[in-house]
Amino acid sequence: MSQQVIHILDENTANKIAAGEVVERPAAVIKELVENSIDAGSKNIEIEIIDGGIKFIRVTDDGNGMSREDAQLAVKRHATSKIRTAEDLAAINSLGFRGEALPSIAAVSNFTLTTRLLDEPMASYVEIQGGIFADVREAGAGCGTTITVSDLFFNTPARRKFLKTPSAESGHISDIVTKLSMSHPQIAFKLISNQRMVLSTRGSGRLTDAIADIYGHKVTPELLPVEYSNEGIEVSGYVAKPALLKSSRQWQTFMVNQRVVNSRMMAKALDNAYFSLLPKNGYPLAVLDIHISVESIDVNVHPQKKEVKFSDDQKIYRAVYKAISSSLAAPGSHTQAAATVQSGPMVSQGLPGGSESYGSANVQPRNPNIIDSNTSVASRQWMPELWREESVSFSDVRESIKQEEQLTECATSVSRYTDDQLYPLGQIDSCYIVAQGQDGLYIIDQHAAHERILYDRMSRSKGRVPVQQLLVVQYLEFTNDDCDIITGNQDTFYQLGFTLEQVGPDTMRLIEMPADIPLADAEAVLRQILKLIAEMHQPTAQELRHAYLQMAACRSAIKAGEKLNMRQIQALISELYTTDLPYTCPHGRPTIVRFGPDELAKMFKRT
Repeated sequence: MSQQVIHILDENTANKIAAGEVVERPAAVIKELVENSIDAGSKNIEIEIIDGGIKFIRVTDDGNGMSREDAQLAVKRHATSKIRTAEDLAAINSLGFRGEALPSIAAVSNFTLTTRLLDEPMASYVEIQGGIFADVREAGAGCGTTITVSDLFFNTPARRKFLKTPSAESGHISDIVTKLSMSHPQIAFKLISNQRMVLSTRGSGRLTDAIADIYGHKVTPELLPVEYSNEGIEVSGYVAKPALLKSSRQWQTFMVNQRVVNSRMMAKALDNAYFSLLPKNGYPLAVLDIHISVESIDVNVHPQKKEVKFSDDQKIYRAVYKAISSSLAAPGSHTQAAATVQSGPMVSQGLPGGSESYGSANVQPRNPNIIDSNTSVASRQWMPELWREESVSFSDVRESIKQEEQLTECATSVSRYTDDQLYPLGQIDSCYIVAQGQDGLYIIDQHAAHERILYDRMSRSKGRVPVQQLLVVQYLEFTNDDCDIITGNQDTFYQLGFTLEQVGPDTMRLIEMPADIPLADAEAVLRQILKLIAEMHQPTAQELRHAYLQMAACRSAIKAGEKLNMRQIQALISELYTTDLPYTCPHGRPTIVRFGPDELAKMFKRT
């Protein structure tokens, strides 16, 4: 007779195994308990932790509470009030629904639950030690529910040793409470760590208040509202102006129907919307919520409910991308984007070189009667009157003027400006342009400014990049592998403005090239594109186009050290403000820095 080797695990052991999926660290405990409090209709939720939640966690709410019978059932596996049948999984509106959180947490800690319904005189108290019921009785308590979790993983030392330091675990808890606070701004949250208040939100119902309570009131003026609706998808929330940068994605919160989720797709849409506005090491603040029918998502794809699955990822991606892009390009979104120099130590915002916080640029609308017909609608609303009666591009002036204008002509030109407009004063070190505005002194990086002009000019072409046909074709030599890449990506190179034909095993004939690139740079640019293709590992057409336009704009722009006369300076500033996003170059560096009257007064010790 064979020996039986398969057996059914006892409930306590099964709960400990399940706890490994649901409870990976104290922050996961906090998430599960707070989501239950949210589902209970709470208006106030208080979280208290000691030693990063490893030693002690307490979550108190003023929600609906439970009866004694429900309190005892709630800590049993697969006990839930959120669903009844498998069909209910297709239309889940609550945050918790699996019925695994409380028994899983109780299996690996010393756990107490105190809860009271509004119309009952006494509360119910349940105590569980390591998954085993220790006490059930009446207790005195206010309406709502309080849960304590102490000595987490005391009976599973293998899991406990994988926890980080208390300060690191506290950071994870702070991050999840921050995101939950913004997902439900109508609830007042408090987070207390080692008897110190770490976070407190007012619960006013306004998302801007929650963001200000968490990140500080100085953040509020830098926020741009996001409102988008199309094809049954609504995207709402806030993104920050390009000035407000952080070194990680910690300040990015993504939600689906008010459920906090991790979404690489939404993060990618955010990155691409900001593509030409940020440096490579910068991330913008974003708080975004997608509202979509519950039938279009599956929230049951992750044990901790951190991720959701969409029925149409590309549709969601397009909605998020368009929503953010529209906010960034909306009138008024960059009226305070010129960098303001602070007196004293510079405040780093994550930009290269310690770039400063941003203030107002006071850009005035241009006379609509003199707008170039090729200018986009978004640009027309932000073109300052920096020129005379006609629209003259910097490229035209750069080619046509070879000698510096006389100072008398410059003075005449300056006299045409009014008090609320920006006009140039001169050039510093053949690199920076100095200009005056009603609200202060402006310094413009001429290379970064021209980069933005060229990038936007090339980006406006929805199809192929504008090209120039070569009168004399160029023959370029590449390796066999590079020739294969060019031949295999002929359409991509064509869209980027290059027409190439292979005329030998290692020789390509260049027939057309982008109009804004000097002929002498053609080969270098082609080799850079090949390098981009290799580094980006099968980039999409959009990603490659963005990267190429950044590179092309940088190579074609005027350089630091190039002297400009006054008409060239005037034309450069004028054309800069015809771009959609004049305050950063395509790589995310600021193009303009402002010295406000207050900053100047402090520098000269007038205050």
